[in-house]
Amino acid sequence: MPEINIVKFGEGSFPVTLQEAEAGDKIVYHVGPFASGPHKSDALRAALEGSCFILQRKMGNGNFEYIAVKATDKYKKKHTQQR
Repeated sequence: MPEINIVKFGEGSFPVTLQEAEAGDKIVYHVGPFASGPHKSDALRAALEGSCFILQRKMGNGNFEYIAVKATDKYKKKHTQQR
């Protein structure tokens, strides 16, 4: 599965990248000791809607990569119906 790094992209690029990604693609949206940056709220919103899963990968020196993995349409439909 491809890994797309949008850390240096501007605000508003997360939803576009997520829409263009395939299910299972990983989007690295922030690197640092805490989740922050211009994509944090978009990633959280997408996760709450069932469009992606959020995870972090430890890099060392107290830093993490914050990653969104695009969910399948089937998961999103199921997630939406349960709300």
